[in-house]
Amino acid sequence: MPFHMKRATSFLAATAVALSLTAHAAHAESKKLFVNLPLSGPWSNFGDGMFNAFKLAVDQGNASGVLGDLKLDVVRGDNAGDTAQGASLATKAGADPDVVGAFCCWTSGIGLATHAIYNRYGLPTILGGSNDHRTTRPYHKSAVIFRNSPYDLINMKMAAYFAAATKGFKRIYAIDDNSAFAVTQVNEFTKAAKKLKGDGIIIGRESIVPGEKDFTSLLTKIKPLNPDLIFFGGRIVEASLVRQQMKKLGFDAPIMSSGGVFSETYIKITGDAAEGSLASFWGLPMAYYPEGRGIRFEKDYAAAKFNQSYESFGPMAYAAGQVFVQAAAAANKKGDVTREAVLKELETGSFSTMLGDFKFDEHGMLDILHIAIYEVKDGKWNILYRTDRAATELKPVK
Repeated sequence: MPFHMKRATSFLAATAVALSLTAHAAHAESKKLFVNLPLSGPWSNFGDGMFNAFKLAVDQGNASGVLGDLKLDVVRGDNAGDTAQGASLATKAGADPDVVGAFCCWTSGIGLATHAIYNRYGLPTILGGSNDHRTTRPYHKSAVIFRNSPYDLINMKMAAYFAAATKGFKRIYAIDDNSAFAVTQVNEFTKAAKKLKGDGIIIGRESIVPGEKDFTSLLTKIKPLNPDLIFFGGRIVEASLVRQQMKKLGFDAPIMSSGGVFSETYIKITGDAAEGSLASFWGLPMAYYPEGRGIRFEKDYAAAKFNQSYESFGPMAYAAGQVFVQAAAAANKKGDVTREAVLKELETGSFSTMLGDFKFDEHGMLDILHIAIYEVKDGKWNILYRTDRAATELKPVK
């Protein structure tokens, strides 16, 4: 073959390969998942860990090949714990046609302020940490909202059962920080405790103001009532200050809290005064998740070398990322990856996550519930009890 013909043949072959690659690149699709979390401000320890864990799951999905020619990009949205900012981010996510899913919000107040926005845009949304039952169907009509952790009606029932029945506390004083999350949580705790042991078990209740620093006057008023438990609905900083000031006053009753306080950060800033603190939380130690999935997550998170801990809500965020990857992969196999297609997969699919294998029910609630009771001992949260899969009873952990 003449030299010029060989060159022409080589050129045509190279052109064919280039056109093939171009066609494949054109077919390859990129979609977005929008994260709406407190990545700055007083709750950033939770938000950073959740963002990192969510992104880790999505990055792993992209690298695994399960998505085929689809790539999922994670959009970092910082609501700074501010309701207006959270609502603005929800609107921004809804208005972007490339966003096919959202992960929100940690705080119940932002969850309550955004679910109607996500619904208006038809944007499938998984809640991470928003514990108020009003953020969950059927307590609202936003059909795009899902959650992968139980809400306060279930959590507080278990917390009250532990306090009133299992532990046998007889005189409980309740404090909330006047936020939507805390007020509803304390309402449900006191309601459940009274149902178990009568009205007399709750000997008083007070609301504080977030940002308040000195609780000496309140605690001096409460101490002579001889409560055997303080139930605190609120968040880390105020809970830590209450606990430290209780100790300074020689006020030895334990303090019990929930998801807003259950954190390694609480122990770090409270110091020795944290010993004996109790918490009810919708998550387990890593070794307790099925088939070593929690341990694998912990190793993968460490290998990714994030600057922040995954904190207590990291596992739920990681599972949410896994769910979106699996929903998007299933939609991609069937056709276009649209909001409608992802929503259908969330409604009908089965998901394998580090939390376990589950489906969402007709209200967008997962059918596996992990609730555990913890106590701070020797500077660490130690699990005492956990629920069965349906969260109908507490079982001691040996």
